Amino acid sequence: MRIEIEKTNIVHGNCKVHFSTEYGKAVAYWNGELPEEGKAYIVEIEIEEILVLGENLEICDEYQFRIGMEKETIYLTGYLESIEEDGYAILRLGESIISLEIKSPVPSGSFVKILLDKITLFDVKY
Repeated sequence: MRIEIEKTNIVHGNCKVHFSTEYGKAVAYWNGELPEEGKAYIVEIEIEEILVLGENLEICDEYQFRIGMEKETIYLTGYLESIEEDGYAILRLGESIISLEIKSPVPSGSFVKILLDKITLFDVKY
């Protein structure tokens, strides 16, 4: 996913970035060399939280990709492309895909909203 870094902070020795995409803005942890403010990067998004329908995952009627913040919570709205029996799932966010772990039955082919405490961005150096 293509992002632009708006601001960087070091919090308890970890880099946090304020970033924007074509789908919205959010804050994430950064893994790798300190990014430059104002510069664009191609990144992978890592989600460590296990998702549970009704807790941090909801099926939504909005069929639009989004990234944003609600207070300190990060949200991603995307298309659930697939989910395996073991809970491994793929979320499509525009042209990008994100790996997830889901602990409850959710039909693939749904648009879902994910609420997260943390995401981590990895520079893929394209």
